[in-house]
Amino acid sequence: MNCENVTLCKLALASTMYDSLTPFNKSLALLNKDTGGNIDLSNCAHCDSLLKWLNDWGCRHLSEDQHQVASHSILTWYQENGVSLFPNEKPLWDLGDHELEVAANAYGSLKDITGAWRLRGGKKLEVHIGATAASKILFAIRPKALMPWDEAMRTSFKCDGSPTSYSRYLKKIRNLTSHIGVLCRNKGFQIDDLPKELGRPNSTVLALVNEYIWIMVTKKCELPSSHTLARWAELG
Repeated sequence: MNCENVTLCKLALASTMYDSLTPFNKSLALLNKDTGGNIDLSNCAHCDSLLKWLNDWGCRHLSEDQHQVASHSILTWYQENGVSLFPNEKPLWDLGDHELEVAANAYGSLKDITGAWRLRGGKKLEVHIGATAASKILFAIRPKALMPWDEAMRTSFKCDGSPTSYSRYLKKIRNLTSHIGVLCRNKGFQIDDLPKELGRPNSTVLALVNEYIWIMVTKKCELPSSHTLARWAELG
């Protein structure tokens, strides 16, 4: 996917399609309501809400009967790694390479912790949090800076799910947000105001970017060009 092809018009259209195709924003809004929009993973109620949201967002390997296992592992991880992360209000485009490496290290340790136990053939098998769920947890606790991904996105961006590839992905998205920032300024507003300009004041810029990539990559949808959209608008 060529990030330079992203336009504000396409972001707006993708966000509309995303809302129409999925209930994901409703479950994210519920998570924000339950946690006041500032998740504290040392708070058991917040962790419970996070795990329910992860299930809603497709992480079914962290099933409800295993939430206690996952909750304990996530709490331990958070106590060891949470303090290393940058402040919640800092957006991706303001992060330096060192901060991205810290995030990648936190991601690496998170994806490998125990998320569940399964019995197969009489044996108790460990199930890790995994690359997708780890990225979504980091997105939940740093929604302005850390992007979620799924397998289709990793494949498209030639990422293998390792911490190194996660850092590389964040750098690519940081470049993309810089491009979007230029587009916003050309239209007379700052990138921080983009969600409001697109009628999504309660979303973050990264949420909109994730929706665009999900529509284009995960669902393989082709968005019409700005010229085509303008032509449709003329038709009334």
